[in-house]
Amino acid sequence: MNTRIDTPWLVRIHYQMRGISFAMTFVAASLHILGKNFSPGAWTFLALLLLVYPHVLYWQACRAVNPVKAALAHLLVDSVLLGMFAAAVQFSFWLSFAVLLGTLNNSAVNKGWRGILESILGILGGAAIGIGVFGFSLSPQTELSATILCMLGLTGYVLAIGKLVFTQNIQLRNTRTRLRAVLDGVESGVIAISGQGIVESFNLSAERIFGYSAAEVVGNNVRMLMPEPYRSEHDGYIENYLRSGRPKVIGSRREVMGQRKDGSVFHMSLSVGETRLNDRKVFIGSVGDISVRKAKETELRIAAAAFESLEGMIVTDARGVILRVNRAFTESTGYTAEEAIGQTPRLLKSNRHDAAFYREMWQTLLATGCWEGEIWDRRKTGEVYPKWLSISSVKDADGVVTHYVGTHQDITERKQSEQRIVELAYFDQLTGLPNRTLLLDRLKQAITATVRSGSHGALLFIDLDNFKTLNDTLGHDQGDLLLKLVAQRLSRCVRAGDTVARLGGDEFVAVLADMGIGDQEAANRAEFVGEKILDALNQSYPLDAVTYHCTPSIGVTLFKGNATSIDDLLKQADLAMYKAKDAGRNALRFFDPDMETAVMERAVLERDLRQAVDERQFVLHYQAQMLGAGRVTGAEVLARWQHPRRGMVSPSEFIPLAEETGLILPLGHWVMETACRQLAAWATRPELAHLTVAVNVSAQQFRDHEFVASVLTTLRQTGADPNRLKLELTESMLVENVEDIIRKMVVLKNRGVGFALDDFGTGYSSLSYLKRLPLDQLKIDQSFVRDILVDPNDAAIARTIVALAGSLGLGVIAEGVETEMQRDFLAASGCHACQGNFFSAPLPVEGFEEFARRAAADQAGVPESIG
Repeated sequence: MNTRIDTPWLVRIHYQMRGISFAMTFVAASLHILGKNFSPGAWTFLALLLLVYPHVLYWQACRAVNPVKAALAHLLVDSVLLGMFAAAVQFSFWLSFAVLLGTLNNSAVNKGWRGILESILGILGGAAIGIGVFGFSLSPQTELSATILCMLGLTGYVLAIGKLVFTQNIQLRNTRTRLRAVLDGVESGVIAISGQGIVESFNLSAERIFGYSAAEVVGNNVRMLMPEPYRSEHDGYIENYLRSGRPKVIGSRREVMGQRKDGSVFHMSLSVGETRLNDRKVFIGSVGDISVRKAKETELRIAAAAFESLEGMIVTDARGVILRVNRAFTESTGYTAEEAIGQTPRLLKSNRHDAAFYREMWQTLLATGCWEGEIWDRRKTGEVYPKWLSISSVKDADGVVTHYVGTHQDITERKQSEQRIVELAYFDQLTGLPNRTLLLDRLKQAITATVRSGSHGALLFIDLDNFKTLNDTLGHDQGDLLLKLVAQRLSRCVRAGDTVARLGGDEFVAVLADMGIGDQEAANRAEFVGEKILDALNQSYPLDAVTYHCTPSIGVTLFKGNATSIDDLLKQADLAMYKAKDAGRNALRFFDPDMETAVMERAVLERDLRQAVDERQFVLHYQAQMLGAGRVTGAEVLARWQHPRRGMVSPSEFIPLAEETGLILPLGHWVMETACRQLAAWATRPELAHLTVAVNVSAQQFRDHEFVASVLTTLRQTGADPNRLKLELTESMLVENVEDIIRKMVVLKNRGVGFALDDFGTGYSSLSYLKRLPLDQLKIDQSFVRDILVDPNDAAIARTIVALAGSLGLGVIAEGVETEMQRDFLAASGCHACQGNFFSAPLPVEGFEEFARRAAADQAGVPESIG
């Protein structure tokens, strides 16, 4: 709402001088027109114009909202009236010149060129009105007295108006200077903005806040001080406000974002007021940089959030009196804030730490300003628990401690997890005994102890006999229960300082210390403990469903000092344990160096065997199979190993090892391929084309699901006649998977491959399976042939096998025939096919071929050729 402004004293002086000037002009005009027959109406009009009118204008100005503005607006009316005055004085040269000069000068001073144009138009308009009232006449001559009075009056008028304007300008400049000084002294930035958003004023605080000088900002749009999105929204907001009058920012204080000269954005408070200056709207903005306050507010929020974090917090004064606790403290300790405040941290003391602990804590805290570590405290319920405590001191500007802030975290779960990790890392989860890792550490300590004491230690390797059978029959849950019971009994058999560990499966190890200085004394004590363990583990075990009996096999080795490594000690005890199993189980055996020698030799042989398979260090020898007195019908191929250092190695040494290690598969494939190639080669020689080849096949080879395909592929690739190939199987192969064996034999049989059952009578073959097997021949084992002439049982078995083969329609051959009498007895019993050293030892292929050639020549009665 507009408010009237009191009339300034300059305005009052202006109108008083104006009244005097116009009165003097009236007197001058009267002197000029006196006696020129002017009508009373003209005199009346001139009197109203020059005497009454100025007072009317003064009365209006005193009641105007802005008297100065009203006074300046009256200048145009003055021009019109003075034009009428010129017409009234009949356009007297000096009077009119004075009026014109004063009017234009006054207008130029107050309004500039625009005022001059307005005055000229006003004078012309007034003159036209005056001509209409007074008539047109020219009176160039003017009375001297009238001219002087007119000039004095107009001069006073011009001086009054000029004085008003000059004084106003001086006061305005002074006011602006004072206002600028006041604004520059204000802490807030003050910015004057036009209705078009142009900056008109920019104080020192604004310069400091935004980083711009006033010269860089004044005359530019205020948007330059705003970041997005405020910058884009600014013009639209001013337009909406000017159009609708609904303020959004005007008259209120808001927190917005500003942008400094360096491009940085900051928080600021903004309030905008509206005012009018020279009849136009001007917006005055007051801004304050609140970045520091915002940062502190953020810090306070963070501190408040941190204080109410998951960690318990406590604040005390310098004497240790609790001032504040957070919610996590209450949840952790059980004490409410009301119960804790005013107390000291001794409220939580668990008495698990001595005075030295707390003394050291305070010494560190006072020296460094902080302390942290693990501490045990007591909850309100009395429960003692571990926590991680951090204490920091708060000091004032003088470095004096004012408060202590403590944070603590309940580490009960962490301690439990650590304990669980230790158990997982060092203890067997089933039995609770130390595992292999902890065993190795304990064994290392025991070895070190023997170095210091000179006493022996003992290592016992304990393995449960036939444990797999229990798992297979009663289930793994019963097996686990047995292992737990065994662990308990073993722990009761040793001293507290000894160690019983579980290596895995059904294997346990006991480490015994202080077994004595002498070797025999140590052995006696170790044997006593071993026998104690044997006796304890031989007792029945009450499982869930049954009462189970289990026996152990125990291997023992002694140690003293670092002469033997831990790994070697375990190997020695393990070897001794297997020696106990070889002795019939449920036994105890001490380690013998000869055991290690045998194992090392076996390891070297295995390594050499693998190399031999890769490098094909094998050759085939052929032992002739005879029919009657001297006819060669074929040969059994026997592998020989040509060792690069040991020479020819017997099959009895490497074939069992090959079967244990799985090397029998590549070795058997090589034997099959070589024998088939030899068959194909003989097929091209008429004197040898009738020969057959018998190849021994192991159980591992026959169980291989690729065996049938491998044999057929080898026959196809070598071109050998399947009808000349005979595969020899052992009875032990028929113990399991008989149906699979029969299926594979039938496939090969249908392709022409023959089969012989080797070592017949030494195994466990069932006659019901025997009649289903697609066999061609039974082979009498050499164990029966060896004593066939002196042992009636062997002779009876041999005759029985011949009779059984005849009844099943199978051929029969005897191996290991060493004498002519053995051959004759077999022939008399019905077995006419034989092989053995009586006829020929196993020979290389060249020797066998020569033997076959001589035998064929003998059969034909042809003498041998020479050369």
